[in-house]
Amino acid sequence: MDRFKRLVTAIGAVPFFGHLRRLMLLFAFVAAQVLPTVAQAQPPRLNTCWPAFDYDGKPAQADGSYSKTILTGSERETAHYTAESKTMTAADEKMQIRLDGKNYKNFPAEEYAVVLTNLSKTEPTGIISDFRSLKLSIDKPDSANAVTVNVLRGSTCKATDFVPEVFTIEAGKEQVLTTTCGRSSNDYVPFLELNLDDRNGYLFAVGWTGAWKARFANTGKAVDVEIGMERTHFRLMPGETVRQPSVLVLPRKNQSRRQFKTLVHRFMLENKVPRDSTGKIIPPILAVASGGGNKTPQMMADVLQYCVDNQMPFDTYWVDAGWYGAPHEDELYSNCGPNWWKYVGDWRVNTTTHPTGDLLPISNAVHQAGMKFLLWFEPERMTDSAPILQTHPEYRHGQLVDFGNPEALGWIQDTVYGIIAKHKIDVYRQDFNMDPGPVWRGMDAADRVGIAEAKHIAGMYKFLDDMRARFPDILQENCSSGGRRIDIEMISRAHTYCRSDYYIGRKPGDTAFILGQNATLNLIPYLPFEGCEFNCVPVGDDYAAFSIISSGTVITPSDFDGGILRRKITDDETAWFKKVFDVADRMRPFYLGDFYQLTEETAAGDDVWCAWQCDRPDLKAGFAIFFRRGSASEESRTFQLGGIQSRAKYQAEFYGGPTKSLDGSELETWTATLAPRSFQLVFYREQ
Repeated sequence: MDRFKRLVTAIGAVPFFGHLRRLMLLFAFVAAQVLPTVAQAQPPRLNTCWPAFDYDGKPAQADGSYSKTILTGSERETAHYTAESKTMTAADEKMQIRLDGKNYKNFPAEEYAVVLTNLSKTEPTGIISDFRSLKLSIDKPDSANAVTVNVLRGSTCKATDFVPEVFTIEAGKEQVLTTTCGRSSNDYVPFLELNLDDRNGYLFAVGWTGAWKARFANTGKAVDVEIGMERTHFRLMPGETVRQPSVLVLPRKNQSRRQFKTLVHRFMLENKVPRDSTGKIIPPILAVASGGGNKTPQMMADVLQYCVDNQMPFDTYWVDAGWYGAPHEDELYSNCGPNWWKYVGDWRVNTTTHPTGDLLPISNAVHQAGMKFLLWFEPERMTDSAPILQTHPEYRHGQLVDFGNPEALGWIQDTVYGIIAKHKIDVYRQDFNMDPGPVWRGMDAADRVGIAEAKHIAGMYKFLDDMRARFPDILQENCSSGGRRIDIEMISRAHTYCRSDYYIGRKPGDTAFILGQNATLNLIPYLPFEGCEFNCVPVGDDYAAFSIISSGTVITPSDFDGGILRRKITDDETAWFKKVFDVADRMRPFYLGDFYQLTEETAAGDDVWCAWQCDRPDLKAGFAIFFRRGSASEESRTFQLGGIQSRAKYQAEFYGGPTKSLDGSELETWTATLAPRSFQLVFYREQ
């Protein structure tokens, strides 16, 4: 009976689906947990919400002429969810909406994906405007109270990237959040927490790598939620299909926000991170970089040999921008050189730097050393140097490659996939260094507003998905001038190891290291596998190093006063690098387990503590790390660790300190005493 009560608590109330829906969802969840496999064969059908929009000026919700049906044969069941598709067709029998719903088995989560089609082969549809993939009204028990929306700021290459922000919405007021530049996490990370009170609320994760908009309106008795593209006012051409944002809804019932973040992280690990061809999670990487591809083959080989000779724990060799373009002399020592941006879109290997016309010398050497090979691309942008423009100028608008054009998409697919196959690339790194929003707006006719963006985003997903189909074990890595494209669609496809460009180069005071702590603590629940460059860290500064190290990390040795390329790295430097990255390598597997925020989300201030824990129940082990920032007044803090068995015995190993045997009750309620600007890292294992 206790187990059943826990399941009821986990499911929580889902007001907008109604009482019958709550009972059906509860039954499905309980059955998935406690009934034998044979009894799970017939899950209840999904009772999904419908999108909202105007069609030729009339609100669809007020028009009873739409026919709605469940698609025959669309019901399916996987290990993690049940799915079903529905359609909603206008009376003119032209405009049809397909709604693909998922009901996750082990979590009280629903997901909605939306596609619009013109069924007519000869006539356009009417005007579809103000399209919202999700529109719902959530009951609010106390009509007098305000509600809040918690978000993280996006990535704009500032010390304030990913800091938390709270919007309070009084009764009769609303809050609109949006990104207009066309990159999904430039302004806000699109994981939006609506809090009805301290213990209950909802997470809305927006699945759109373009410009999205979310509206939260507190009517007093309810909160109206609307989520969709930022701009829509279009008609569909005969036979045309366009994709719209997907939305994931995850309720929070009788939990603190910190407890809920652990649940969210579990959901993301189980359902929304890249997996290999065997279905296993692709783990985070620990990478060494030669810098950009402007380095000569010998320079690249020297970096690799340094790692091999010193038994560094790196598993990936990283080649960034600058390896492509017409034959040209390059500056060899700066990270990517001054010319990397000039030749984007010309994906021929620069034969002046790489005389063989390929990168096989370093790719082969990396694979022989037992490491993965990572290569940088920026497929969605093209400068005037690209030869393809001589024959196909229509492939580009401004500097944006038109992924909505099937011929342009086919060309870039053939080009990039060919390079991947030739070099046996293990990690494909995709960058995107422009704001596409203004370009899309310039492409749209007055009756096609939103179409250019919708087609480009769908084409970009196809580009990545077709790549995964052809190279099923490849890891895709997502960069967009830092972390400006972090959303649930991209997270499900790619890791992010450049979550902010602010880390590049030394920054004043501890601002980069505070950002490192913030990014791990605040982002990991949504983005389990992330990291950044290590070059802002002074050699020997352990506090800085472990503030930056996350589930994944990349170091470029030449960024340390030209190390390896211009000078020999000293023995003391090598010893410190090896010490730090051996520990980073030891921490990595625990990021595949439970994540606990041990403090509330932290901001850019230097006067607080910041702490988190990663626990692997299957290994009965984990680690916890505690930072006292430089101006934090408290000498000690007590933290409630998760996953610890209070009656068990643990071996606790402290970084830079002793190994102790601790009672679980002592470890579970751990008090850390630290000097200003210091940290404590403890690995523990149940004995």
